[in-house]
Amino acid sequence: MSPSHTPDPARRNPQTTAAILEAALAMASESGLAKVSIEGIAARAGVGKRTIYRWWPSRGAVVLDAWAQRLDDHLYKRLRSAQSDDFEADLKQMVKGAWLGAIGDTRPVLAWLIGEAQHDPNLAAELRERLIGPTRELVAERIRRAKDDGQVAPDIDPYRAIDLIYGQLYYRLLVAPGPHDEAFTDSVADLALRGLRPR
Repeated sequence: MSPSHTPDPARRNPQTTAAILEAALAMASESGLAKVSIEGIAARAGVGKRTIYRWWPSRGAVVLDAWAQRLDDHLYKRLRSAQSDDFEADLKQMVKGAWLGAIGDTRPVLAWLIGEAQHDPNLAAELRERLIGPTRELVAERIRRAKDDGQVAPDIDPYRAIDLIYGQLYYRLLVAPGPHDEAFTDSVADLALRGLRPR
């Protein structure tokens, strides 16, 4: 039986943790997420299943942890770097940097995690806490600064603006497949900006 407590990363062996997370993300990327299992991760990482279950309650939690740590090194740095005086340029950089740069070829991992989260409340909460929440706050802060500078309408709710921007990305990922390229991310920003600009 898997434990119900929240893992405490500070108590994990760093080398073992790195091996487990590397194995989980590699399996998810190489073999498809449907084939990811705790047994497979354990075998690839050279650890026992009990070691994994001690810190993660499910395969989804392991993959999310692995994926979130990768994003910690790329996504948030890209979002924080968008701090010029040109909101349009910053928004395009944030969308392109996140969707094409940081997430890039791991978009199928994100789609699978979202699917798994629909019937795993713990995974859903972790996904919101580790990815959705921090990302929304960084983008919301940039939108607030654009409002202060008069580049965005004063009555714009930053979080509804984020729904407008990122909803396009998730819709294409999950519902209506199409190209994920720079032309697409620029069009996402352009379409959102038409409604955000002051009139």
